[in-house]
Amino acid sequence: MTAQTMTGRQLPEFPLRSVERRTDAAEEYARLAAGAPVTEVRLPSGRPAWLIVGYREVRTALTDPRFSRNEAVRDPGGHLLAVEAVGTSILNLDPPAHTRLRRVAARGFTEARIAALRPRITELVGELLDDLAQQHPDPVDLCEGFCKVLPVRVIGEILGVPPADRYRIEKWRDGLDAPITGTGAPDTSAHTELLEYIDELVAERRERPQDDLLSVLARAGEDGEEEDVLTDREIAALGGTLLVAGFENTVAQLGLVLREVLTGPNGPRGLPQDDEALAAEVEELIRRLPIGDYGGTLARKATEDVELGGVSIKAGDIVIAAVQAANFDPEAFADPRRHDPVRDTVAHHLAFGYGVHRCLGAPVARIELQESLKALRDRFPGMRLAVPAEELRFHEAAINRRLVSLPVVW
Repeated sequence: MTAQTMTGRQLPEFPLRSVERRTDAAEEYARLAAGAPVTEVRLPSGRPAWLIVGYREVRTALTDPRFSRNEAVRDPGGHLLAVEAVGTSILNLDPPAHTRLRRVAARGFTEARIAALRPRITELVGELLDDLAQQHPDPVDLCEGFCKVLPVRVIGEILGVPPADRYRIEKWRDGLDAPITGTGAPDTSAHTELLEYIDELVAERRERPQDDLLSVLARAGEDGEEEDVLTDREIAALGGTLLVAGFENTVAQLGLVLREVLTGPNGPRGLPQDDEALAAEVEELIRRLPIGDYGGTLARKATEDVELGGVSIKAGDIVIAAVQAANFDPEAFADPRRHDPVRDTVAHHLAFGYGVHRCLGAPVARIELQESLKALRDRFPGMRLAVPAEELRFHEAAINRRLVSLPVVW
């Protein structure tokens, strides 16, 4: 479908949700990645923009300081998601403001902290599977009983959300899904309530610090680095971003990975026994099962003229670096739709982003996926779908490709 710009040029419409409802979204991403690495499209606002799908070009767009995330947010015609303009999220900042916040937040995701978290994630996985086992032999919905619960509990423990309050996070979860549209005012009530709640937790941590990320943020600067001191509003915005990213993306990815494993010829029993091989399996599944659509990609704005992918991008132009499409670029991943966990580039995917905005919680998400697959392999090797795979559906309003349900038996 094409749309005519004010200058008379015919531009393809930005394909906001063209792959969102497809079970095999990889097919559309692979088709897109096989074309030109940079093409001009039209945003819902009517604004022309550059859609970047080539692997090398996407990495450039995500690292070149001439492509500004903050300027795109400030541009009323440059939004893809209504939620992009909500709050002062770290996702919307450029260095040096972004650098300061990320440096402080990274203290909660050190290698030692991540390593210490794995046994607790393994324990949480086991507790949830214990609950599911009690429902046997009736069909069990893995989305409700596992995928939507594990990430909330994990990120809740990282941040320091009291167990008694996690039901509140689960209640807000669906409200935090913004409509995929660049027009109209979003319903921000869930975001507002979430920020207010984190404000309350921050006030408590300032009085009574604990061994959690909110305490790390609240006490930043006490070692004499005054520039690291964060305001309550900065902590709330940062904590809210980490909380939402920590469960929303993982919920979606976990559902897609489990669906893929359960529809495979050997089910969970076919997963590798070796931990290193299983880790590679997870990386290839993450690459090959995109959770986002084009609308889930954060826009940027060129602050200078840039030559990229054979086109001239002018200062003021909006660019969309489609990381999901880049993961299907045949120049980076040979035969990209083929599942190949031993490919040399298996760990080079961009599903967690790239550059300064690369996901801080990526190591945590990897552990959740690895430990979940291990537990299913060892405890429920015969688990299978309770309905035909083609009957599975995605949420219509969700930002990510999140399954409505995943009924299983074993």
